[in-house]
Amino acid sequence: MITYYLAHPFDSRHILREWELYLESTFGVEVVNPFYDIERQDIEAIDANRVGRYEVCPDAIVQRDLDAISKVDGIIAIVDGSVSYGTIMEIVYAYLYGKTIHIICTNGHINHPWLRYHADHLYESLAAFEAFNFPTDRDEAQCSVP
Repeated sequence: MITYYLAHPFDSRHILREWELYLESTFGVEVVNPFYDIERQDIEAIDANRVGRYEVCPDAIVQRDLDAISKVDGIIAIVDGSVSYGTIMEIVYAYLYGKTIHIICTNGHINHPWLRYHADHLYESLAAFEAFNFPTDRDEAQCSVP
């Protein structure tokens, strides 16, 4: 079974959690979501406004995520226009680790040189990623390969 790390903005985590679970149940892949699938105590507290987003130990979060990236087959990185320094750093580390990098860029900057340089595959939507990686007779995948 192929395993992906899902790098994505904090603010997009709820909708992408649903998509992650859909991918797993529909296509039989494992997707490691750093906000839900790795030991993390702060998400519930952040959602309940008991703690701020950046009031957690950065060393623990970064090391935990880097460890997860080192163990997967590849990453799916979502670049959707939300500010996400973590997503960008996860792309770079995955590149340095030699992982396959799928970037789904929905903010109109799919041809940005830095994304093209680091990506093995670029997509303009979640559906395009699905169609390219899990084709069916009705799919017409659109994927840019740098």
